[in-house]
Amino acid sequence: MKYRVGDKVIITGELYYSSNDTKPRSYAKDVKTTITRIAVGSRHPYNSTGDLGWCDEKSIRYQEEPVVKKEVEIELIDKEGLIDYLKEHEDKIVMINAKELKDVLGLWDRHKKCMMKMVIK
Repeated sequence: MKYRVGDKVIITGELYYSSNDTKPRSYAKDVKTTITRIAVGSRHPYNSTGDLGWCDEKSIRYQEEPVVKKEVEIELIDKEGLIDYLKEHEDKIVMINAKELKDVLGLWDRHKKCMMKMVIK
């Protein structure tokens, strides 16, 4: 199931009296609501605040796309003792620009200038 109870969504599509009805009872157009119930395995598995009616996944979209968090792990190869320095001075925040980052990590993207805040523990 793509959506979960509590998701803030917009419904545009047919609404059904029950989750297994064959004929729609009404139609919603751009109704902002919250998913309140899910009937897994039914024809129209989603219901929302105000009991608008049951609807299909294709009739729903997020009010705002959810934030996707991703973890990235990198392995640092010490260049000229930088990592040892950072380990000894854990309270320090080091700001470096992309060119300096290239020198430290051996990475460089000519098309993107960036600033990186790096804390190593």
